Amino acid sequence: MDPYASAKDELKKLVSSPTVGSGANEDTTRLQLIDALLFNCLGWNTQDATTEDHHNGSYVDYIVGKPAAQFVLEAKREGISFTLPVGIIGRHAISVPTLMEDKNTAAAIRQVLGYCQERGVPIGIISNGHQLAAFFASRQDGVPPLEGEALVFSSLQEMHVDFSMLWGYLSKSAVSTKSLQRYLIGRKNRALAPEKLANSIPHYPGFRKRTELETDLKMLGQLFIQDLEQEKQISDDFVRDCYCASGALSQYSMLSKEVLRARYTSVSATVAGGAEKASTKRGINPKLTADMVNAALSRRPIILLGDVGVGKSMFLRHLIRVDAKEVLKKSLILYVDFVREPVFVDDLPMYITERMAEQLEVDHGIDIHDRAFVKAVYNKEINKFKRTIFGDESDPDEYKKQERLMLAGNLSKEFEHLRRSLEHIRATSARSPLVVLDNIDQRPPEFQESIFESAHSIADSWPGTVFVAIRPSTFFQSRSHGALAAYQTRMFTIEPARTDQVITKRLEYARAKVIESGTEGVFPENLSIDDDDLVAYLDALIKAFKYDDELKSLIDNMSGGNTRDALMFLFTFIGSGYVSTQRVLDVADAGRVYTVPMHEFIRAIVFGDYDYFSPEASAVCNLFDITTNDSREHFLLPNILAHAQRVAESAGSEGLVTAASIYSFGQSAGFSQEQIGAQLDRASKNNLLAFTESVDGGSYRPTSVGSYLHRKLTRSFSYVDAMIVDTPIVDPSVRRDIRDAHSIKDRIQRVKKFQAYLDDQWELFAPPIEGSPFRWDEVSAELTIDIDAAEFKANVATQKRNESSTNFWK
Repeated sequence: MDPYASAKDELKKLVSSPTVGSGANEDTTRLQLIDALLFNCLGWNTQDATTEDHHNGSYVDYIVGKPAAQFVLEAKREGISFTLPVGIIGRHAISVPTLMEDKNTAAAIRQVLGYCQERGVPIGIISNGHQLAAFFASRQDGVPPLEGEALVFSSLQEMHVDFSMLWGYLSKSAVSTKSLQRYLIGRKNRALAPEKLANSIPHYPGFRKRTELETDLKMLGQLFIQDLEQEKQISDDFVRDCYCASGALSQYSMLSKEVLRARYTSVSATVAGGAEKASTKRGINPKLTADMVNAALSRRPIILLGDVGVGKSMFLRHLIRVDAKEVLKKSLILYVDFVREPVFVDDLPMYITERMAEQLEVDHGIDIHDRAFVKAVYNKEINKFKRTIFGDESDPDEYKKQERLMLAGNLSKEFEHLRRSLEHIRATSARSPLVVLDNIDQRPPEFQESIFESAHSIADSWPGTVFVAIRPSTFFQSRSHGALAAYQTRMFTIEPARTDQVITKRLEYARAKVIESGTEGVFPENLSIDDDDLVAYLDALIKAFKYDDELKSLIDNMSGGNTRDALMFLFTFIGSGYVSTQRVLDVADAGRVYTVPMHEFIRAIVFGDYDYFSPEASAVCNLFDITTNDSREHFLLPNILAHAQRVAESAGSEGLVTAASIYSFGQSAGFSQEQIGAQLDRASKNNLLAFTESVDGGSYRPTSVGSYLHRKLTRSFSYVDAMIVDTPIVDPSVRRDIRDAHSIKDRIQRVKKFQAYLDDQWELFAPPIEGSPFRWDEVSAELTIDIDAAEFKANVATQKRNESSTNFWK
């Protein structure tokens, strides 16, 4: 069943639910009604929502939408109805002043309005589970939010009857296209951009079907490409064979090496004594292994500084199991991986203590709560206790009771007990702990600071060495006014590994495992692909990542130095519905290795699991999207990216471009602050520009993702073809002529029409932005070449099919 029909059925069940009308309290309303409405009936996922979010002393029931918050929903208990004006049944657009005639409704609207404006979230929603009102709470068109209009449903029954409207404005796919804002504002003016083609496509974005073979490959990709790194008992041979040293600047990046270096050079400049690189051309930095010993003496943690996904976890595993194996052979490795830990931890030091105690028992066979062990740890205290008035052994039962109470008092101080246990272990067996707090960069900055404080406390009081890994952005923030400001730090930077090398080593490791042991015992039974076919498939990928520089450039730039993203792109391609796996195997049967076409990788990455490009689900950003009815805005974001790169690569810029510079550039071309701000927000959220806060309004650093998009993908037929459904077209005559298309012939003709439309809009600059760093006329000329190439290949393929059909009937 398609998502729309399934969601409507879920709403029908909710309408007849016995909980409706029960006068439930606020928590029950959220659990039984609003959760069901959001997650079962409107297509949102629980991962899209944050509940009970704390900000400026207040708690918000729901903030929905990631990475950018799309709306705030305030839940009221079901018994408190919003008294709606008489006669609104069937009328969904109601003025906010009319709704606020009821004092309960007015209070709820003002409450959610404040939440939205504090957080910069556009849409506010109030609901008691069976009634709902949504309004534009944070707007820039000069109309006060409390004088605008709201979308109102007076009952669950009304939502079901008019489900197409509910889905069309509040479902996940609809909210991403700003349908509600367009509806509410567009009733009086047309300030916002027109609707996108996606809005008129039934069941958008759809799911791409896979063959049984492709489904099996997707399963294998999960095992070989992703899960291997996350396995707790990851094998030593995987660590050895798949490790890639960090710090090698990419030769495929579309950013200059000066900008790439600036990220970590700026870190080193702010650290007293500088920050060492964790790896050198000769391998592991010898100062790091020396510091592993000295850190225990200096009682400070070793900080590993690196962006998300640069390979900090793999570096640590390789350090522990390979590089420093001899140095650490008598160490107790205590490893807390915060990817796998609970999201919410009330008492972080206590939680870390419990995890360490658990690992000592499971991994090292040391139960720190064992009676004999405890008595050995506190032998000094026991001897001292014997000299007290409670240590009289003339009454053995009473003595044992008092001794147990004394020992229980020590055990209740769990952090201290673990410290004492580790000191006892070191004294009796010369084994010291090596504590690793890994993947904390998956958590908010505040949480990262708390972990660092815990790490410093452990390093200061425990025997042994402590490693903690954090992001540069957290370091900069904390160094100036956070936890790091109070401590002298010993720091090593981990820079990205070459993504093409990371992927090639993973694929070669997978191939070796298949040849060594086959799929039997490693993979699920009854797969539709055998060992030989899997090897042939892996051979095609290995060949692509060894010899195809264009593909290496795509993956390297679009991952932005994040090896996790690079591996995710590979995983997305493996078993993709946009790649004919059977064709790969047919070529192998003919004794050749399949050459992976570039367009297959692009389409797999752009579309993912869907039939159409979806900005919410895709790892790729649509550069042509606009926020207003100004067609010139199609070229604003590409020009911002090109301008930022030009300034960042100029002498003395340190890779940073001030926000003021970007606003000045955009305003000189006639764009409003609102347009520029909206596009900068998109650039930041999609990692096209990296934002750094400062007192002067902040600065942006260009990324390879943004560079590759504006310099390369805008010239690609596959990319432009995908973006058409998500791009508002201002010219009504063109908008009517561009429709949904599926065959390659129809898609080529549609791209030509879209290209001609953009050509016309570019002329509206008349003349274009003075010294425009991004020139659509030049991009369009290169796009024409790629369109012609796609058309030629399509014609050849059609001719071959026709010849094959003719030969069959002869």
